[in-house]
Amino acid sequence: MIGAGLVAQSDPRLSPDFTELRSALFLLRVDSMNSISPWIPAVAIAAAFGCGGRDAGTNAGTGAATGGSPGSTSTIGTSDSGASDAACSSNSLLSGASYNIAKSRFAFGSMPLAQDVGRFVRWVGSDGVVAIWSDGSVLGIMNGGASESDLPDWSMDSSKLAAHTIDYWLSMGVASCQIANKGILGSGSIGGSINGGSTVTTSSRTIALSRGINGVPVVESLAVARFNVNDQTTQETFYWPEIPADVVSMAVVWNNQLADPNALASYKAKLPADAQGEGRVVIHHTTAGSSSAFQTAATYDVLQTAPPPANDGGLIAFQAAELSCDQNGNRVTTVW
Repeated sequence: MIGAGLVAQSDPRLSPDFTELRSALFLLRVDSMNSISPWIPAVAIAAAFGCGGRDAGTNAGTGAATGGSPGSTSTIGTSDSGASDAACSSNSLLSGASYNIAKSRFAFGSMPLAQDVGRFVRWVGSDGVVAIWSDGSVLGIMNGGASESDLPDWSMDSSKLAAHTIDYWLSMGVASCQIANKGILGSGSIGGSINGGSTVTTSSRTIALSRGINGVPVVESLAVARFNVNDQTTQETFYWPEIPADVVSMAVVWNNQLADPNALASYKAKLPADAQGEGRVVIHHTTAGSSSAFQTAATYDVLQTAPPPANDGGLIAFQAAELSCDQNGNRVTTVW
């Protein structure tokens, strides 16, 4: 029997080109929820990527990616932003980061040409393309059959690979104190024989960084890259917008308040009976690639469980949807 069916809501405002970015974001969200409350992995995911709606948010400005022409041998190193403790103060805004095409390590295959198509600028090479949206979000994908994708990873040591990837994003202006977690998204294959033997083959590994401030996740932010042995990236997804100081302060103070068991019990009494599992205070912001105005807010997120569908044939033990609530326990229904 399958343990859970995750219910999510698609956002029609997103460009179809952002399917892969939304997928990466969903994987980070699932990883984040795993740290909240263990659940048995589901085989069936009943929806497109994204969370159910929420209704409260604070307007904020959007960032723009840095322009310039691509550089071929830019050195990866820690930026001033990454070294600054002020970038993670609970009383100030959470600084964002902008993609700099001149520092890109993407495996274009040739000198890329910029194509302005309205909502985004597309840097096109012979082997791949990097698109930079007007909100500052980035998606880099290779063409089918591009040889760079088949090269081994930059390092077989996962720790070294993660550190190298972190350095890359620090060079783009990501503050090191905002990196909350690093995950490894691997791909591979499993083979077997009639005699019962099996082999597992691992191919490439992608490093996905999640964002946070003083223990509060910023769930829609992400920085993802896969480096090959030639120190080129063959996949990139990136969105790291600025978060206003009032949202940061509210989230950190609220999170600290709920660390008191009595305060947490009092708050959870306001929530539905089927949403009493472990939850956490998070910061949400408009998802990468959305055409709507930028919004951000602090919410308390928890999984809300429900009985399985009547016609599922016994495949799903229960369903779970992410529920977001404000400080009064009211459901927030904004679609981020």
